[in-house]
Amino acid sequence: MASRKRKGTASAASKQIATQDARRTRFGTYFPHLFAYAHSFTDDDAKARSIVVESFTRVLALSNAMSDEEFPLALFGIAREICHRTGAQGVEAENGLNSREREVVALVFDAQLSRTQIASLLRLTDGDVASVLLRGLRKLRAAMTPTRAPAFFRLT
Repeated sequence: MASRKRKGTASAASKQIATQDARRTRFGTYFPHLFAYAHSFTDDDAKARSIVVESFTRVLALSNAMSDEEFPLALFGIAREICHRTGAQGVEAENGLNSREREVVALVFDAQLSRTQIASLLRLTDGDVASVLLRGLRKLRAAMTPTRAPAFFRLT
């Protein structure tokens, strides 16, 4: 009977280690993208870190059994809700982007989510996401004058 208890304890410990490893892997994978996304809303390192920590804490409390497809949607959905709740509406810039365009651009380039994931997160169609992204990128390109564009974008 003691042998069975040891096997059960070893099995439970093994599962716990596997869960911790999976959490570390997900944290390492998504932290940079989530931080960039939160930072695009706050323009403050400390606030962005706080949003990241709260987002991970809340999503990991939901379930350990989330699939690789469900996890980023839950994570960025929670981060998006926190950003909106705290009043972080996006870094204002002289680029003329509205809030929807800023959010889609941030989800594509900062969060590195696919159009399908963004459509699911924002409850839009893939086509709507594509058109909002295209409109936002056109506005950004138009806002980049030769003197304001980064050196690597300037034509010589």
